[in-house]
Amino acid sequence: MGDEKLTIAVRFFGGAGNYTDVLERFCKHVLADSPSEAAAIDWIRSNTRATSDDGIRRRLAFLERIGLLEIESGRIRLTQRGMEWLSETDPAVLYELLAEHVRGFDTILEALLDGPKTDAELGDAIESEHAEVDWNDAAGPAQHRGWLQSLGYVERSDGVNSLTDPGRELARRRTSDAPDLERGEFYTQSELEAVLDTSFGAYIKGINPRTDENGDLEFVVVKAREDGPYADDLADERFTYIGEGLPEKGDQRRTAANNALVEQAERSTVPVYFFYHPADRDDLRYEGLVDVVDAEYVSRDGRMVYEFTMERLDLEHPAAFQTLAASVTDEADDDTEEPALTDADEDYTTVQRRVRSSAFRSEVKSAYEHRCAICGAARKAPDGTRDIEAAHIYPKRENGRDTIRNGLALCRLHHWAFDAGWLAISDDYRVLVADRPNLEGYEEFAALENEALKLPTDENKRPHAAFLAAHRERHGFE
Repeated sequence: MGDEKLTIAVRFFGGAGNYTDVLERFCKHVLADSPSEAAAIDWIRSNTRATSDDGIRRRLAFLERIGLLEIESGRIRLTQRGMEWLSETDPAVLYELLAEHVRGFDTILEALLDGPKTDAELGDAIESEHAEVDWNDAAGPAQHRGWLQSLGYVERSDGVNSLTDPGRELARRRTSDAPDLERGEFYTQSELEAVLDTSFGAYIKGINPRTDENGDLEFVVVKAREDGPYADDLADERFTYIGEGLPEKGDQRRTAANNALVEQAERSTVPVYFFYHPADRDDLRYEGLVDVVDAEYVSRDGRMVYEFTMERLDLEHPAAFQTLAASVTDEADDDTEEPALTDADEDYTTVQRRVRSSAFRSEVKSAYEHRCAICGAARKAPDGTRDIEAAHIYPKRENGRDTIRNGLALCRLHHWAFDAGWLAISDDYRVLVADRPNLEGYEEFAALENEALKLPTDENKRPHAAFLAAHRERHGFE
């Protein structure tokens, strides 16, 4: 069959939204009967609207080419991966087969991350990235899109394609630069250094913070040893981990390693990869991402130690952390519907909310270039700490959403004034001041009346009118 990738994803029977439904029934038939080609053609003719034997053979050849079926000695059987897909009908398995053998699937996902596209625009994106592809009409990208629709990753309305929530998650994972780590798998130190693009020196320590080229914390690797000195209890979803500093060294200090986890307890800003080192092995088992829920400096066995409470994140892959963080800005591109003011309780778990909350703070402050949207100040303390905070327009205490369009970057004074009801924002982004001339502070705030807000250059990151109106209503401005 050769190793050259295909350029056309041959459609199956049943229509763009139903390829996989018909394919599942056909694969069950193949698993049960291992039919001959003639019998398979008869089954497809009897169960679909197919009329051309050549058309059926072309589709069977495509399924063989992508590794779902194998045809030997005149009989059709499922491959191991075909049986894997059929046992769970996991769309990710079938997507992997398509992406491995046909050009352009990842390109489509990446293109749709930037916003909805027509079939023609998707075709242009594929042709731009893959010189081997030369389509004369929209039939090529339409067949790619049809598979993605059937897998539940793309939805189509009025000729325009967009990602579903599962599609967006898959796209984030496929295009992510997050390390390819699988929970439960063992990794040698050299393998981890390659996957994480870092060096651990002679050995991997307990806490390993890593920074990016700008010196900002990028991720933390945490290791627990079965025969370690701290007897960490790791059995439960929530567990305790003792910080860096051996017993013979006395009290633990706030080293860079311990400080990295203390900061994560205050705000979950970066992925924390957790590994376990069994006593009888040289390699490490990846336990998954964890959230540092709390950090305390406590007395233990006659000395002071950092005691970190950690909770396992229910995220299958590191890219899912990025997906959660990115979801804070994902909705910014959709202005077709008025956004909900709050998130439903079932939308996110507690730990997922922590990830989104931290991403909200980071994204909002970055969008406003770390300046107050009301006064424009970008003050810094002598230690470099910025006087800037990410404020929720519809309040967090009322379950206000962690979406960038429900956010404003404000200095501490104007954050307090905004939350207290001294200040509000009009739909045309001008400052409104409460008409309370008899209260102390009025003169200071009155000077801001009708001042234009200092806004992000990206219009999709500016406050949504629905959140601004809800804030004004709460504080009696309308």
